[in-house]
Amino acid sequence: MAQQAQNGSQSEDIDQVIIIEPPQPVEPPATAGPSPSPATPSAKLTVSSILINQLDPLAVSFSLANTKPTASDWIGVYCIDDERVPLPDNQYIDWRYTGNVDAATFQFGPLVNMRCSWQFRYFAARNGTNVKLGESLFVRFRQGNKEPLQVHLSSTEVASEMRVMWTSESVVAPTVSYGTNPAWLTQTELATGTSYRAHDMCQSPATTVAAQFFRDPGTIYAAVMRDLVPEQTYYYKIGDASPGGTTSQVFSFKTPPAPGAPNRDDKPMSYFVYGDLGDWNIKATGPKPEQRTATTIELMRRDMDTPGSNFVAAMHNGDISYAMGRTYLWDQFGALVQPVAAEIPYMVGIGNHEYCHTSGGEKDPSGAPGNGYHPPEGNYGADSQGECGVPFNKRFIMPANGNKVFWWSVEYGLTHHTQISSEHDYTPGSPMYTWLVNDLKSVDRKKTPWLFLYLHRPMYTSEMYDSDHKLSLFIRKNLEPLLAQYKVDVVFSGHYHAYELTCPVYNETCRTEPLGTSSNGLAKAKAPVHIMVGSAGADVDNVGYFDVPWRVAAELNYGYGRMHVYNATHAQFEFVRNEAKAVTSSSWIISDHNWSVSMSQSILYAQTSSACALPNLGMAVVMLSIPWAV
Repeated sequence: MAQQAQNGSQSEDIDQVIIIEPPQPVEPPATAGPSPSPATPSAKLTVSSILINQLDPLAVSFSLANTKPTASDWIGVYCIDDERVPLPDNQYIDWRYTGNVDAATFQFGPLVNMRCSWQFRYFAARNGTNVKLGESLFVRFRQGNKEPLQVHLSSTEVASEMRVMWTSESVVAPTVSYGTNPAWLTQTELATGTSYRAHDMCQSPATTVAAQFFRDPGTIYAAVMRDLVPEQTYYYKIGDASPGGTTSQVFSFKTPPAPGAPNRDDKPMSYFVYGDLGDWNIKATGPKPEQRTATTIELMRRDMDTPGSNFVAAMHNGDISYAMGRTYLWDQFGALVQPVAAEIPYMVGIGNHEYCHTSGGEKDPSGAPGNGYHPPEGNYGADSQGECGVPFNKRFIMPANGNKVFWWSVEYGLTHHTQISSEHDYTPGSPMYTWLVNDLKSVDRKKTPWLFLYLHRPMYTSEMYDSDHKLSLFIRKNLEPLLAQYKVDVVFSGHYHAYELTCPVYNETCRTEPLGTSSNGLAKAKAPVHIMVGSAGADVDNVGYFDVPWRVAAELNYGYGRMHVYNATHAQFEFVRNEAKAVTSSSWIISDHNWSVSMSQSILYAQTSSACALPNLGMAVVMLSIPWAV
């Protein structure tokens, strides 16, 4: 029974279904449908409201008549695109056991507007079959299916632009209106829309059309706001600009500093940085994943609202939603991140759970040959469950100076950010490697002295996952020489669901230069610092650690990273632990970006074999309130 209630079955291809907009909500009758005869087993289901707003909770009550409950009775939850087309009972998107009682009230939510009406049906397990005893009225959203949701910003390749994306049902005039006065949004840009179908993806289960797998993702809109002034607050709203069309609330954002611009008022320019924010455990009807994904977003929003803060972007480094073929998880993720992503650029890189596939490679939007990258040194499988980057590439657009969402770069103030894919070929001579060399070579270190590299899988990690650790050595073998050649300051990664910070390290050797007796123990970095933050939402790891000399701090706790750039030579990284709602690890990175290592040194390429217990690691270095020049 439990297994039946978890697995939906495939229905007809959604391309063959005509979607009809449901009628406007009307006041319901006192009961739904005819009254049952006295001897007929039945369940009466009522809902606390038939009209709700995005993210509202909902109470669902039931009472049985002429039957006894069993421990296997359950309520199925249905997300119905068209109320006029009966949805089969086996197409539930969520479910809940009723607890072997004849009457109860359950709380569902927060409910996400996924362009459907909600309905609840009661099933009794009788003689090996599920018998439907009753169903609720439809629950609709006040704004309807055309409500613009899942709002997120991203930078383009042009510093004076900002892209905004959202999702809704198809509308007549998708538009962004914006300006510097929230009451006077005089500038407008028309949006373009796109979508995808099950057959656009590479393999099952992503290609399975069913309530719990592929369902219509709606229309994904994108518009670019142009001619923006750096470090200026703008206001905008999105939606259907036609008469009577549905539009959003007014959002705001502050444009990042222009490339090369110094910080103002001695305040740092800050970024959020993390990977693996999504959570495959999220249910279609809630609750929110507290202490993990939801708490990460809430704490980031708190940081943004802190007076004096200056967060200019969020850098989400792969493993985005963990949808893995389930459209409803993309909808849930979009709703969760909107409070942050609608007000700062939400910049993303690809991870294994968006991309890796083993068949259908001709549909891969990155243009990679074959069925993706599967070197013998790696453990690349079918971790996207057939999505092969298609939903990710549709739902996000990154700067057009690389290869779509797969690799790109952007500059803010004193920083240059380069995002590459650890899921594509990174060996010398490959297309991405060649692009990476050209991108690193093009950086003007007088203009943007800080050079940050992002990829999903780490080069340095000491967690005891043998196959992943072996792969990290292979990535390091191919890419670490470039880090030295172009003097990369920090390498950010995720993939492991944990936090780990290294010393400035090259070839497994810590490389620093003392700053003097008055430096409180701080030292100048003479190699890249590697920072792995993969514990923003997905299940935290629970393993031991290899004995390595370069680990400075590590935590097996949910949390996220904050990077603060103070000036051309001083930056500070902080790890915020969700449970503590506070910084539990911090490190200054001090560099004049003018260091070198012997390129003749051989790169270590052998798995560390010894293991050790993780020491009690707190603050990586002494935190100072005022940095000093190198």
